[in-house]
Amino acid sequence: MRRGFASAADRLAASVRAKLALDVHDRLDPRVLAAEWDIPIVSITDLVSEGANPSSIHQLTVVDRRAFSAGTILVGTNRLIIFNPAHSDGRLANSLTHELAHLLLKHSPGPAIGPGGCRVWDQEMEDEADLLAAVLLVPRDAALACARVGLPHVIGAARFGVSPELMQWRTDHTGATRQAQAAARQRGRTIPRLSKADLTALPACCDMAWLSDLTVRQWQSVLAACGRSLSAGSVADLAACLQQSVARR
Repeated sequence: MRRGFASAADRLAASVRAKLALDVHDRLDPRVLAAEWDIPIVSITDLVSEGANPSSIHQLTVVDRRAFSAGTILVGTNRLIIFNPAHSDGRLANSLTHELAHLLLKHSPGPAIGPGGCRVWDQEMEDEADLLAAVLLVPRDAALACARVGLPHVIGAARFGVSPELMQWRTDHTGATRQAQAAARQRGRTIPRLSKADLTALPACCDMAWLSDLTVRQWQSVLAACGRSLSAGSVADLAACLQQSVARR
């Protein structure tokens, strides 16, 4: 990745989110961003009515669903983003934002398949789009706020509409985890952590989809309440906190 790109990605993401009137603690919906650019987003299953081979679609959505998540088709100045509906909402958010990141970065388009049927890609451009997509979806300040209370990544992921893996990557890659831990040590405290077993059990304990619809103030209130519950060190306390919070909405 070229020197200085990470800082440039932060600035570009901040500008894009500002144009969408999003606070750093707001969720970014890639479909809203695409609409700002007048770029349609359609499922690959919809391409059958346009002449796509049904067996090829079946291959990508059923047989080998990991092979394709999203891609951009360009014809002249027209753009179309297609996605695989077999993927989770969290993964699709990252994949769609990745495609939009290519456009924001004005990457030169190229063929997806080369001679012999092999995939073709520019690794540097892919790495840049990956990073910009992640910054757009989870700003560093948002990741830091979660890290300061030891929020399980699955809860942060539900808030920002991403996968738990991306949430963890942003928290770790930005240095938010280290910063939060260092600040806690200076105050003579430790950041609470749930056990691996509790983290595994948490998604089944309560619905978290509602977190994505909160205002920034509501989210910050829930975040603080989760921090207090985490100090008790119990997944039951955290689940009860989330249930109480949704009941008070």
